[in-house]
Amino acid sequence: MRSGKVRSIELYDARKLIVEAAAVLDAEEVCLSESLNRYPSMDLLSLEALPGYDQSLRDGYAIGKGDARGKDSPAFRIVDEVPAGDTRKLSLAPGEAVRIMTGALVPDNTERVIPKERCRVAENTLEFDEELAWIGKNFIHGKGSELGRGECIVEKGRVIHAEQQILLAGVGYESVSLVRRPKLSFFCTGSELVSGPGENRAGKKFSANSHLLHGLIELNGALLLEEQTVKDDSAAVDRVMAAMFASDADIIISTGGMGPGKFDLVEDAFRRAGGKVLYNSLNMRPGKSTLFGTLGDTLFFGMPGPPPAVHLLFNELIRTAILALQGAESCSPQELNAFLTGAMPNGNGLARLKSAQLFFEDGRCLVRPAAGLDVANCYIYCPGDGKSLAAGDLVRVHMTASTQGCS
Repeated sequence: MRSGKVRSIELYDARKLIVEAAAVLDAEEVCLSESLNRYPSMDLLSLEALPGYDQSLRDGYAIGKGDARGKDSPAFRIVDEVPAGDTRKLSLAPGEAVRIMTGALVPDNTERVIPKERCRVAENTLEFDEELAWIGKNFIHGKGSELGRGECIVEKGRVIHAEQQILLAGVGYESVSLVRRPKLSFFCTGSELVSGPGENRAGKKFSANSHLLHGLIELNGALLLEEQTVKDDSAAVDRVMAAMFASDADIIISTGGMGPGKFDLVEDAFRRAGGKVLYNSLNMRPGKSTLFGTLGDTLFFGMPGPPPAVHLLFNELIRTAILALQGAESCSPQELNAFLTGAMPNGNGLARLKSAQLFFEDGRCLVRPAAGLDVANCYIYCPGDGKSLAAGDLVRVHMTASTQGCS
């Protein structure tokens, strides 16, 4: 049973406390191929111009600048061939052309590249119809037209997306300096918890939270360090908490043992370990009996036992901590507005988050509460002002990590 004072807090204020308490972790050098959805420890600048040379955008013929050709049917003398990877620095005279491949180095004094499907070639002579060949493009990808040398590709605090990974590779990065991924440990409390086939019987139940947390930790870009299941015994909870705080964990999570009952032991164990409680109640359901605190640089989350509440709180708060530890510019779930498809009761005095399905229909963003075996992709935020919600009302929606991606 908790012995400290109850400090209740609003959801958005809880996020602010978490971000303030999360010191950005140290950096590590990581292979570029493993950088997707990670956060750089510094601005990543272009090492060189991209592209690094004028290159052909099509298979065809590069033609020289100048007027040594006929007007109605231009004819050029083909003097060479330039495949991709050829490093020779050729130069074209008026009336000259070279056969060129996509991505190849364009010779100096090139007017433009004529796509091969618009060309007529007889022996070493190139001809084309001017009107068909010229469509407002020169089919040359100019040096530095995508990125200039020193231009920022990814800012510190912003996640590396696939498109940026392509650019980083294109300017020569083999590895990048990233904030290391947070290490998480968790323990599930409950003398009733069992695992494995044949173990379940009256009075016992399988632990869903251990499997759920495995998946959520991986999905949200953190590393699992350790997990345990602990009986409702004060000494046992003390031991596992002390051992986890003595490890390299950046975040420690517990599930269960967070109510006011006789076997709700987590908060007192955390205080005995020397932890500082920043809040121990949320003005929200589910998740009212929730604790957040610190012990040194380690963040601690004490969550209630029901798996739906664990899932919600991980998305709303623990993911915030994972992102803040990596220096993310935005740490909160993505929020948007959607039209409710059916009536919903609203809480009186306490905000509620209801798992839901967001979808699009006739160009409108709609949301409906999830039920039964529905797979939720968001939560509907109900402010708890006592006003019921009707079909067609515009409501605030918090996206889950699986759909919002990384910020």
